[in-house]
Amino acid sequence: MKRITVLWCGCLLAASGFAQSATLNLEQALELARQHSPALTAARMHTQAAQKAVSAAGLWQNPILHFEAEGIGGDLDGFSDTEYTLAVAQNFQFGGLRQNERLVAQRAVDVVLRQEAERELALMAEVRSAFLDVVSQQEIGTVRAEQEQLGRAFVEVAKARHRAGNSSELAVVQAELALEEIALSQTCCFGDLEAARIRLASLIGLPEKEMGELIGDFYEFAPIEQQALPESHPALRRLDAEIAMAHAEAARAKSKDAANVMLGAGYRYESAGNAGTFVFEASMPLNFVRGGRAEQAAALTRAEALQSDRAELRRDHQQRLATLIAMYNGSRMEAEMLRDRLMPKAEQTYNLSKDGYDIGRFSWFELITAQQQLAEIKVRYIESLRQVHATRAEITKFMKEGI
Repeated sequence: MKRITVLWCGCLLAASGFAQSATLNLEQALELARQHSPALTAARMHTQAAQKAVSAAGLWQNPILHFEAEGIGGDLDGFSDTEYTLAVAQNFQFGGLRQNERLVAQRAVDVVLRQEAERELALMAEVRSAFLDVVSQQEIGTVRAEQEQLGRAFVEVAKARHRAGNSSELAVVQAELALEEIALSQTCCFGDLEAARIRLASLIGLPEKEMGELIGDFYEFAPIEQQALPESHPALRRLDAEIAMAHAEAARAKSKDAANVMLGAGYRYESAGNAGTFVFEASMPLNFVRGGRAEQAAALTRAEALQSDRAELRRDHQQRLATLIAMYNGSRMEAEMLRDRLMPKAEQTYNLSKDGYDIGRFSWFELITAQQQLAEIKVRYIESLRQVHATRAEITKFMKEGI
């Protein structure tokens, strides 16, 4: 069965970016989560802040306006012997400091972009799991509802046979007891369904009562071959960006030891001789202490540590991916066995017991037992599918290709 529907229907908000609809599929749920997730919104804002910081990095320093007046007051004759100097100076940075500062800012953007991708990947896996959990709970509720309908029919048949003298009062009581047990199991099922819907609604940013009817391919699943963790995984790319940033910081630190030059030019006026001259000046620091070397060594050491972190992260993710794929295929095999072997036998048992009961060959207790066994195997099959899809959702944290 390719289409699974949830009994509780609503209208999907037009403001969510979709036309008003009575259905909600997995892709729409994922898009809603992307739009409404506070975590993703925060990640996008961090990215925007880092991008804005690039424009401010590595800019030229502002020139310096210099004014000087000499010979004012004292033993001099008022302002007649005063000298005035007005000049403009500019600091020139060498060693590539400006370029390296800009490169560090650009590497910071790469890091936050990968962090944003990591958050989105984890959120999408959680939404997939929550979506299919709702669908599985609804399917269990459907089985229980069908079981209740049969139970009520059994009670009516038992009462009619008792009134006709073809059955004992015990058969009526047994049928009513079975119906009460079904009603009790339904109560638990509906509670689980409501909890699953509340969780999904929270993830996609919609009120639970406004979620549409869910549709999805719950009963479709295929084997997944063991695969290597892709090098494009956001966690690996984030560490690559952090390594690149550490190297950029090392280059910037080395640039700090370069001797900068301050050049200036201006005009000097001497009141005593009523003469003016152009003046030029130059200055540079004497870098006896080179702190940039220590900063460079620290940044390069941090880059080496990040390389080791990346290798460890890749090993850990690869091991988790391989484990999840093995678990997925194991759960898939269990679901296939339930579908292809147990359910047909349970249905055959129930049909035989029902036909035998109609002709008086089997007892009421045998019919009830067969019916309950069939229902429990159906529920078990749905729960096995839920495990299959939950594991598949976890796998999407590590790879998207081929699943």
